[in-house]
Amino acid sequence: MKIDSDLKIRNANLTDTDSIVSLTIELGYSPTHEEIKSKIKKISKIDEQAVFVAEYENVIGWIHITLVEPLESLPFVEIKGIVVNLNFRGKGIGTKLIEEAEKWASSKGLNRIRVRTNIKRAETIDYYKKIGFSLKKTQEVFEKMID
Repeated sequence: MKIDSDLKIRNANLTDTDSIVSLTIELGYSPTHEEIKSKIKKISKIDEQAVFVAEYENVIGWIHITLVEPLESLPFVEIKGIVVNLNFRGKGIGTKLIEEAEKWASSKGLNRIRVRTNIKRAETIDYYKKIGFSLKKTQEVFEKMID
């Protein structure tokens, strides 16, 4: 299946909500339609974040990126989430989404992009290495619920 010429990468909009929900479920999360709709609405108004979708007849992938400005280091763009429909993986769609994120980062004057992944996702780790990412550190993530 040759989809390259028909693939479109664009900003997400509210009409993409159902597709984004379905794809997010593929990642193992269970968002509601209203949660995703609300987040898309909010992100579309924030200059420091973006959601792009890959469209081939329907939305088949998305990437959420954010500008991070740590006090202790130079700013960078972080991929907060990325997913491609199971039936379309291995066809370069994730790479196209990441290339769009890189363009967005460049438009902000940034030259560094970061992504985190669970160490259990060996295929994902191999993919990131293959497209030029290098391991910077391994860490534990702690969480505390507050009232």
